[in-house]
Amino acid sequence: MKTNFIKYLAGLLISLFFITPSHAALLELDDPVFGEGAITQDTVAALEWLDIGFSYGLSRNYVNTQFGPGGQFEGFRYATTEEAEGLLQAAGITLGEVQDEANFAAVAYLATLVGKSGSAGGYPEIGAQTGSGTIVGADFYYANGIPTYRTGSFGGCGANATWVSSWLVREATPVPIPGAVWLLGSGLVVLLGSRRKKGIWN
Repeated sequence: MKTNFIKYLAGLLISLFFITPSHAALLELDDPVFGEGAITQDTVAALEWLDIGFSYGLSRNYVNTQFGPGGQFEGFRYATTEEAEGLLQAAGITLGEVQDEANFAAVAYLATLVGKSGSAGGYPEIGAQTGSGTIVGADFYYANGIPTYRTGSFGGCGANATWVSSWLVREATPVPIPGAVWLLGSGLVVLLGSRRKKGIWN
């Protein structure tokens, strides 16, 4: 019984270090360079995404020159197509042709985080290019009169195109473990020690 209790306690303590904020993967963060709410952190993929509005009107050729020291996007890089599609999925968006309310709500949610590239029929659209020039996002249209989003990858653009934003990403800094978690963990350790002193393990 003593061994089982120790195993359960150890498992609980270990799990505390992997607790992520409730409601999943995406957090809105401030940035010292780009300002309030400019970053969306995917805590599962450990990536930080710059709002797409900051790169609108800038060609891929230009953006590629701005990742180094002193550049406009220092510390960032172009996301891959797979990473950009992963961001959509982290927001709850199903890739493909979608017409259900849950996906519409997920697109609207992601647009509040990363910005929107436009709107159609009163619905937000999201579109930005990856490092290969592939455009990834959510494009709205009517399919036989039914409001529809095409989500994921659709088409591409040239390296000098300036009509589309860019998906820019960097590695995320670890999210600090909440103080309450540390307090709970230390409390359990103290409890374990006091039980041993009282001889309850015998």
